[in-house]
Amino acid sequence: MTSLGFTIALLLSGFVAWIFWQHVRLNQLQTVASLPLVSHWLPVLCSGVLLAMTLVIYSQTGRYSDWDQGKLDEHIDYLVAADITKALRHVDDEPKNPLALMSLVQAYSAGGKYGDAVQTLDKLLALVGEDAEVLGAKANALYYRDGRQITAETQAVIVQALAIMPFEPQTRMLQATDAYLHGRYLEAIDHWQALLSQPSVEINREAILNAIGKAQSKLNESGY
Repeated sequence: MTSLGFTIALLLSGFVAWIFWQHVRLNQLQTVASLPLVSHWLPVLCSGVLLAMTLVIYSQTGRYSDWDQGKLDEHIDYLVAADITKALRHVDDEPKNPLALMSLVQAYSAGGKYGDAVQTLDKLLALVGEDAEVLGAKANALYYRDGRQITAETQAVIVQALAIMPFEPQTRMLQATDAYLHGRYLEAIDHWQALLSQPSVEINREAILNAIGKAQSKLNESGY
């Protein structure tokens, strides 16, 4: 993107010009006050520091090597895009690191890139084998990729995850959420209560109790 390079250069030029202008003004005041002049190396040093900081910040948050070929996805917050870039680099450095792959999945999901999340989860499953938590994450990614619908593909993954771990939290929460969104409140309550019945499962119990209360209110409103 040549416009990006032009914008960066323009901004840097403006800041550098401002630094030198301030240096000239300061020396004028020093002359009037009969004080020693400020060295001309000071604005040069400040400009160098500004340029170095700009390059360091961009190299850490952007794609420095091919910035002029980059494409901006305006539908993703730039901070999320930076997280995705960082996670991609980690995976490039350690392609067989399960934690790196899962971090990339989380970054993709935060950016709404559920199709990419599913592909990354498939790579993770190929690496670690059938894992209930990874399958639960895949079921969720498939669900949101497909517009909050449990398709045959998603249902197959759900069955696979629960066969390994009957109370896998992500999978059960997905079932409860889908049931609630489609007005199957009793089914949603059953899934949430099943999770609450497992003391070893790490879940936000207060949030689930609130969800059960809302579902029960919906049932009362409908006369059940």
